[in-house]
Amino acid sequence: MEWVTLVGTALGAVLGVGATLAGEHLRWRRTVRDSRLQDRRTMYADCLVALRRAHEAMRLAADENHTDPQTRAARIRQAFQASGCDEARERLVLTATADITEAIDGSYHSLRDIREALASGCTIASEEYQAARQIHGDATRAARVVLRADLAALEA
Repeated sequence: MEWVTLVGTALGAVLGVGATLAGEHLRWRRTVRDSRLQDRRTMYADCLVALRRAHEAMRLAADENHTDPQTRAARIRQAFQASGCDEARERLVLTATADITEAIDGSYHSLRDIREALASGCTIASEEYQAARQIHGDATRAARVVLRADLAALEA
């Protein structure tokens, strides 16, 4: 009879430890998922904010009074470079999936087109700038849709 008690105690201990380990594993997985979700949220937001910052800085540089067109173009390109959008894009592209990379690249390249339009002498009121701005806006909205879908998939 003593062996039945011993086996029962051992079985109870195994079940208890197993349940505790399973619970800890689930908690660990949830923590990793939440951390990954927060990291992606931050990375996506940083990239979109950097793109927006670059656009605004280039617009401001284009509106400044410049002594010559070369100075204006240099100032616009400098504003783009100083915004940090290249670095933010690279951080995202390094870990992102192909669809996210494609979406962000669409927004990034359309922003570079804005840079070149402004650097070539276009004003904020020009049709060329307005067309480039519309393309960039559409590309950025499309990127947001892809980024939100990725975040929603992680949350599920």
